[in-house]
Amino acid sequence: FEECSGPRTRVKFATDGMLLREAMSDPLLKRYSVIILDEAHERTLATDVLFGLLKGVLERRADLKVVVMSATLEAEKFQGYFLDAPLIKVPGRLHPVEIFYTQQPERDYLEAAIRTAVQIHAAEPEGDVLVFLTGEEEIEDACRKISNEVEQLGETAGPVTVFPLYSSLPPAQQQRIFEQAPAGRAGGPPGRKIIVSTNIAETSLTIDGIVYVIDPGFAKQKVYNPRIRVESLLVSPISRASAHQRAGRAGRTRPGKCFRLYTEQSFHKDLQEQTYPEILRSNLGSVVLQLKKLGIDDLVRRAGE
Repeated sequence: FEECSGPRTRVKFATDGMLLREAMSDPLLKRYSVIILDEAHERTLATDVLFGLLKGVLERRADLKVVVMSATLEAEKFQGYFLDAPLIKVPGRLHPVEIFYTQQPERDYLEAAIRTAVQIHAAEPEGDVLVFLTGEEEIEDACRKISNEVEQLGETAGPVTVFPLYSSLPPAQQQRIFEQAPAGRAGGPPGRKIIVSTNIAETSLTIDGIVYVIDPGFAKQKVYNPRIRVESLLVSPISRASAHQRAGRAGRTRPGKCFRLYTEQSFHKDLQEQTYPEILRSNLGSVVLQLKKLGIDDLVRRAGE
């Protein structure tokens, strides 16, 4: 990330990891009067560590305000953690989203996602499509196949542009997802934009014009195996909270549709309610060193507070 703040900066946007690194040199975070932790339900490693640090800072800085924000958070749990802090609920302004499930489990979610995207373009009214997949290789493969299959539809379907979106994509290419959909042919079917993304599009940004969401129900998660001391990126089922977030992408500007490529029974019985916290599936070696640098030596006692 590029450092764009200066002496006249009043509001600063930073990742949770960056704020944690700032705490190394400024444990009381004296530069800030208000700290907002957004998307707290994602339970990243850095966010969970910040919760503990900020709770201690609040005890020593009466002037500091901490705001914890999330669309799906178990609010009462965090309210209790921060000593019965005020809870403010802001009603959402989402349009209704119609949810569709498959009748049977899909053997190949990638092919099912591609097929569904092409069917939407061929048969549904105007509106852009957001497809969730797990990683760069899948996304690039899906973009090629969707473009090829739409091209084979010929004059029966409108023009389409397909954009990938993942974290390692150059910023200039990431910005292309905000381009307008191509115009439809005169008197013919509408043009459409199809975005194929990792779960970066789940909460981190809002893309106007999305009406259709395709959710295969998977994402990549980093998991640490303590027996062999290796961290791996594994394709794992998402949580119901993530599924709700994905569906909500379709209702930002008008009523939308979400196509879940799994059964309704699987949604209720197989998916966890909340995303499994990263701190429970990660190698904590670097976290221990960070806490030591912050002067926290009694890790067992502090973890229970």
